Amino acid sequence: MTLDRAGRRVRVLASSCIGATVLAGIIVSSAGTSGAVAPPALTITAGPYHNGQEINLSVGPNKYFTPYSHINILECADPGGKAKNLPLSVDSCDGNTIQGITVLVASNGSFFDHGYQLYSLPNSSQLGESSDTVPKCSQTKACVLYIGQNQEKFTAPKMFSPAFWVSKAGKHS
Repeated sequence: MTLDRAGRRVRVLASSCIGATVLAGIIVSSAGTSGAVAPPALTITAGPYHNGQEINLSVGPNKYFTPYSHINILECADPGGKAKNLPLSVDSCDGNTIQGITVLVASNGSFFDHGYQLYSLPNSSQLGESSDTVPKCSQTKACVLYIGQNQEKFTAPKMFSPAFWVSKAGKHS
């Protein structure tokens, strides 16, 4: 067991990818109902991250996510990289970072997304955003990934990645 940013004990998964380091972590954000099932552990390609870098995310079997539901993934602000600053609504997230079709949850609750692209935000060259667009994700402004069933309804099952920072440097090799 290890502690998350809020001091709660969480299980850390060990995993490996060909040619990539993997970091396991989870930020708990339950739907607000008492007795709710806790989100499962998340495995994510480790940083540091660079603008345009593609990462892999996976969640093992669980009873948290509804089988055959769709999962959306998008970048959200996490000021200071603190659990207490996790997004409370989609207003803290960048809808331009949802990529392609949503991820389908397997019958056992697990899912995998290969090649999710991270951006330094706002991003004028790749996403056409102006410099005053929010959220801000950079080498100094922390972000998290929202991973959930309905970003428009924050009470739906969701989880957040550990906080991360994205450099404006070109694609990570």
